[in-house]
Amino acid sequence: MIKYRTIKTFNSRIEAEIAKSYLENEGIESKISSDDAGQSIPSLQTTKGVKLLTSIRNFKKACELLDKK
Repeated sequence: MIKYRTIKTFNSRIEAEIAKSYLENEGIESKISSDDAGQSIPSLQTTKGVKLLTSIRNFKKACELLDKK
């Protein structure tokens, strides 16, 4: 079982998707988690945030890459 850790919390899904795409281009698998009622209530993203996660194994490298950006 892969354990995930939050790299960063964004204000919108779009920002999180851009960061996810960047990490995937660098070979780091990541996923997005948000409590926005299955994207049907996007306003919840601004109050609860949209989390970008990666495996613990890739966490340090992912943080380094996003800090450079």
